[in-house]
Amino acid sequence: MRTCFIFLFLVTYFQISFGQVDSLFDNSRVNTIKIQIHPDSLAWLYSNLTSTQYLKAKMVFGNEDWTDSISDIGFRLRGNTSRFAAKKSFKISFNEFVSGRRYRKVKKLNLNGQHNDPTMIREKLFYEVWNKAGMKNRRTAFFKLYINGQYYGLYTGLEEFDKDWLKRVFPENNGNLYKCTYPADLAYLGQNQQLYKNIFSGSATGGRAYSLETNETSDDYTFFVKLITRINTTSTAQIPVVADSILNINGFLKAYALDIATGNWDNYGYNKNNYFLYHNLQTGRFEFISYDTDNTFGIDWVNKDWATRNCSTWESSEPRPLVKKLLASPLLRNRFYAYLDTMTRYFTNPDSLNPRIDYLKSLITPAAAADTYRSLDYGYTMASFNLGFTGTVDTHSPYGIKPFLSTRYQNTLSQLAVLTFIQTEDLTIQPRLWPNPCHDYITTSSKNPEKEIQGIKLKDISGKEVWIEKEIDLYQIKLNVKGLKPGVYFLYGLSLKPVQIIKQ
Repeated sequence: MRTCFIFLFLVTYFQISFGQVDSLFDNSRVNTIKIQIHPDSLAWLYSNLTSTQYLKAKMVFGNEDWTDSISDIGFRLRGNTSRFAAKKSFKISFNEFVSGRRYRKVKKLNLNGQHNDPTMIREKLFYEVWNKAGMKNRRTAFFKLYINGQYYGLYTGLEEFDKDWLKRVFPENNGNLYKCTYPADLAYLGQNQQLYKNIFSGSATGGRAYSLETNETSDDYTFFVKLITRINTTSTAQIPVVADSILNINGFLKAYALDIATGNWDNYGYNKNNYFLYHNLQTGRFEFISYDTDNTFGIDWVNKDWATRNCSTWESSEPRPLVKKLLASPLLRNRFYAYLDTMTRYFTNPDSLNPRIDYLKSLITPAAAADTYRSLDYGYTMASFNLGFTGTVDTHSPYGIKPFLSTRYQNTLSQLAVLTFIQTEDLTIQPRLWPNPCHDYITTSSKNPEKEIQGIKLKDISGKEVWIEKEIDLYQIKLNVKGLKPGVYFLYGLSLKPVQIIKQ
């Protein structure tokens, strides 16, 4: 028994000492994935670009300090336009040939080549902001990919949206998950489910635009059709209540606000593309999840200036009922503006995000410099890589990430200053508080938060003091109001006069 204990201790010690981690998603370094696949199989993949068939391979995972291997994995191409790029994107399945198997608690791993992003960090940066903003967490990491001994370049590894992911971020994973791709505009076609099933995706691999990714055998779109019906046929006056009964409205408004703050146009609002809808059985409501977010932070393919575009008319002029019907309601529109204000000030503020951008750039620079595949599509050099953070690279990369963030930040706040003044007095009662009206939390900036937080008190309209959770984050104070009933409250301690808060 003692010998066994010592052996286990030594194994654990050496794993920790050499930096081995349990998760594939290690954000502290760029790990290596080595794929060994028969040359004929690799040639077949490159000759059948739109195929979704997995071919058998072996994977070695690790770095210069340690390695781990797994045999009989599935390996194939992935993506839409990236299938036709010189630098391909790939998908790995650990359970394709061994049913039910997981590797480091993961069934599938997406490897995105980022061939149209000179910086190669935009998609990962989006999900880091997404996670920080309290959305349903998606794990990402950088990898160096080798295939049959040849370096294929730097890749972003992304967690698969599947039942394992659902189980990790929701209390249950038995609901229907719909992958929605172009032209998924959520327009109402009637009550017949088949009408929605017959809309085909514009992606390279085809299939349904509203593709059921779980519970495929039952193929039941009942609640999906109910969602579309309620969104499209409910009056503006009733939409806040009716839509809330089947959709996590606040979740959608936050996701859409983040799209605007990060310049994500290849989304539902503008391009009727790239989102998931999950029917959460615990709440009975749909959850909205963004994905495929490489066209962000200044990338453009449709000749629009996403850094200066007006946030009140961001969406396409074509039918986008989920945006247009919700934002037609003054209540929901003001809530959306409040979320956008919060996303802009707190989560995409250049002063707070630029240090993380610098860190990611430093982390990947050696792997990017050795990546010759990234130059094959648009001729990107290391000069392009560096310029992608600070300036114009080409017509579809008109903004470096940092200039985009600065311009988007300034334009959003100036646009909101006019919009909130026109739409409601509530949002301009106290400029130091945002969002107000609020739903989950309210934030205030402070030069001395540790001292100021002691004097903050919240009272309801009758004058009774109510308890709230107060948190300090750098130079900001966050007040958790999730547990409060909707209504009017007064905050004391920030100024000489009490500040009115609207809890929705």
